[in-house]
Amino acid sequence: MRKSTRIALAAAAAGALSAVGITGASASTAHPQALRPVTRLDAAGQLAPYVDMSNSGVGKLDAAITDHGVKTYTAAFTIGTGCDNIWGDTLPVGSDPNVDPVIAKAKSEGASVIISSGGAGGEPLAFTCTDQGKIDEGYQKEITAYGADSLDFDIEGAAVADTAGVARQMTAIKDLKAQNSGLTVSVTLPVLPNGLTDDGVNVLKAANAAGVKLDNVNVMTMDYGQGTGADMGAAAISAGQATLAQMQSVDSSYTYANLGITPMIGVNDDGSTFSLANAASVASWAASNGVGRMSYWSVSRDQACTAAARTPDASVTAGMAAARSMKPASSPVCSGVAQSPYAFTDALGKG
Repeated sequence: MRKSTRIALAAAAAGALSAVGITGASASTAHPQALRPVTRLDAAGQLAPYVDMSNSGVGKLDAAITDHGVKTYTAAFTIGTGCDNIWGDTLPVGSDPNVDPVIAKAKSEGASVIISSGGAGGEPLAFTCTDQGKIDEGYQKEITAYGADSLDFDIEGAAVADTAGVARQMTAIKDLKAQNSGLTVSVTLPVLPNGLTDDGVNVLKAANAAGVKLDNVNVMTMDYGQGTGADMGAAAISAGQATLAQMQSVDSSYTYANLGITPMIGVNDDGSTFSLANAASVASWAASNGVGRMSYWSVSRDQACTAAARTPDASVTAGMAAARSMKPASSPVCSGVAQSPYAFTDALGKG
């Protein structure tokens, strides 16, 4: 998934598969709790949209929580740089003056956080460091600093084929689960409409070999490179069904409760479009089948592309503003389709 404001396309073995990533920070405002709608998906699974912790759209997280019933969100990305674990804006985990207050505010509003590591523009710590003790320590700091009880590892690009890095990642997951009672862990992987690539299946096999049962296998149902006419709703459902079959071929105990679906809302980087109608159909399918997690990229994009939406606010650095002038098919701050604000949040949370 898109990391910060940079665009990265992750090539999968089966073809041109791209995925988007996340990071950001900004101030937020209070909203009356009475406006919060019921999110029916919570009865069957978990709505946990991604939030880019390094762009100005992170301020929209507050309204998503207080006005639109988001109870869990995925904060992205922390990345490895050598044996240091940092947020994508180069500031250390637990000492980031932009990210830390956002997570604290969301927690005060009753929302829990999933800390996500990796993405298209970086790699999780296990892929940049070979010292297992330091890897475990870096991830443990995320848990301790933010009171997190759920971690996500977004493994894509070169990382998904790095067997040594994947093995270290699974060892870290096993160690962290042993040290933190109740910790849940997901891996986020590139996918095609016919399922995971061979490298993605190998990640599942590595978990099994390490004695790790993943709580969630979250697939990025986006950017398939199949053209603008692709039915992205049907493709997401097909990808989910195929992925579960692959999961069960590795460990028969996996069910839909261990599956996550993450589309890129609106216009994708390959020019295809995940529409509000697609969102409704995927959410309905996910709820009917007890899919464990419904997510999307990203909260900052859940609005139409007006001039105001594209205008950087005071929290955007000059570098970020400059990067936005190089727009791909999709924007980091709006969906590219006609919609009311948070329409995808509402649709995907009411399966």
